[in-house]
Amino acid sequence: MKAKIKELFAIDSLKLRIPFKLIKILDSDILDEKRKIIINNSSGEILSEDRIKSLTTEIKFNSYHIKVAIVEQYDFQSKDTFSYLEIYLHSKILEGNYFDGITEFNIELIYKKLMDAKVFYCDFETFMTSSINDIDIKYDFFSDKDTFKELCSELKTRAKQSNQLGKGVASYKNDNLTFNRRESSTLHCPFVKFYDKQIEAVEKNKLFFESYIPCELIVNKKRIESTIKKSSDIKKFFNLDASNFNTILYIPQFQLSRFVSYSIQQNIDTAILIEKSLDNSKSAIDIQIHIHFTNSIQNQNSTFLKTLNRYLIHFEDKQMKIRIKKKCVEWNLRRNGKKIAENIKSETKRNDIISSIFELLQIN
Repeated sequence: MKAKIKELFAIDSLKLRIPFKLIKILDSDILDEKRKIIINNSSGEILSEDRIKSLTTEIKFNSYHIKVAIVEQYDFQSKDTFSYLEIYLHSKILEGNYFDGITEFNIELIYKKLMDAKVFYCDFETFMTSSINDIDIKYDFFSDKDTFKELCSELKTRAKQSNQLGKGVASYKNDNLTFNRRESSTLHCPFVKFYDKQIEAVEKNKLFFESYIPCELIVNKKRIESTIKKSSDIKKFFNLDASNFNTILYIPQFQLSRFVSYSIQQNIDTAILIEKSLDNSKSAIDIQIHIHFTNSIQNQNSTFLKTLNRYLIHFEDKQMKIRIKKKCVEWNLRRNGKKIAENIKSETKRNDIISSIFELLQIN
């Protein structure tokens, strides 16, 4: 059974950096040059991302806000200092169309909404050609709580181990899962987050969701978010000449999907390939399943689902594959002390949904 996965990959948030000389400040209570944030200086001292965000101000809208800041940065190559307006833009600005993400079809609406706030002004061309970094690419899907919990548990088991601060996998009481720390993530070790959108709508952004999003649109909604931080990495990964709205909004679906898949695969161990048996006899299959799965799970630190998927590729006949899969699921139920008749249907369904999500994300 395939999971019901219909929604598209999309850009959920990003950081827009507009040259300060190309904007006009309209509201000095929100944007004031006296509150300029010095990101770095000629001595090489760099202000942390968390500290920068703590010093930002806000453009307030109904039930949400957009963070902005005037920043100053020293360029060691040109040996000069430049000022910018940074806008921490996210999909909440789309309000009722929040789940669409930031696209070529709504970018003019986003620009108009920012201009209508009358905090600053820049022309549309400047808005579209200014540099972009720190992009979050999201994918939404529907899953019940138990399946999502098992999905994250499976990923945690596959995660690469790291003793470095800010790297590796972290799981939470609400069953959410993250890889690496956002601030210190890189293209080689990207930040990835699996989380429950329904929980977020209640605990974190309740006012926004109550104002704009019908309850039925968030029931059982889960999200995967992957971050690509540097403009240079964005250009490199997606083969772009520049990182701005004129380029990133036209990144095709398969490329957005490829990055999310890449970001997850960078954080998990590669699949264990099991050699095909030289014995073509199909006798004593239950014993063979027991030996193979026990060895894979106990000695190779694999999981049942990971072993099952690699095992089934050795069976080309469709009906035989169905029978073998059923025997494997029964073996796993017995191993966990569960009654086969009562649990095999739900267990098989859950395994199929997780496998289809992994297939979509190209996780072996």
